Amino acid sequence: MQARAQGLEGLGLPVRDLPDHMGSGFASGMAGTTEVPGVWAAGNSTDLTAQVGAAAAAGALAGAHINNVLATADTDASLRAAQGSTPH
Repeated sequence: MQARAQGLEGLGLPVRDLPDHMGSGFASGMAGTTEVPGVWAAGNSTDLTAQVGAAAAAGALAGAHINNVLATADTDASLRAAQGSTPH
């Protein structure tokens, strides 16, 4: 088995082999994080043996993590802007 990765080759995502030479998928950590900043991988692209429910759950967890990262970045930017505009 092989993850469909057309168009992702240039990202340099590390690949992890499945046991017993069953194929390979992208290596990812908790919530789909990868070694490439700003790139998440989840579901069947990381675990080729995952059935629909597990793949969907992994995608939902990765989506929640992405939302958290983006919301935190927006909040941090707003706080920096507010601190820069207050008179000292």
